[in-house]
Amino acid sequence: MMPTLKPRDRVIVSSISYYFSKPEIGDVVLFRYNNNLMIKRIKKLENGKITVAGDNISDSLKIEPIEQKDILGKVIFKLISSS
Repeated sequence: MMPTLKPRDRVIVSSISYYFSKPEIGDVVLFRYNNNLMIKRIKKLENGKITVAGDNISDSLKIEPIEQKDILGKVIFKLISSS
């Protein structure tokens, strides 16, 4: 997710954001993928599938589209890292 998020950055994630609204293109979300927790940006919404990718396209993993149920929360705030 560099340059938006760097290693050791801390974020605040809202687990209730999508109870009141739907995911939107550009949202940064925390989600479960293959038993791993990941943070990526929503790039595309189509037929109930959500395409996510990191901001660093050249270094981003290829991830299959996810569903809204896979999203654990929306990143709502980035804390300044200590390093």
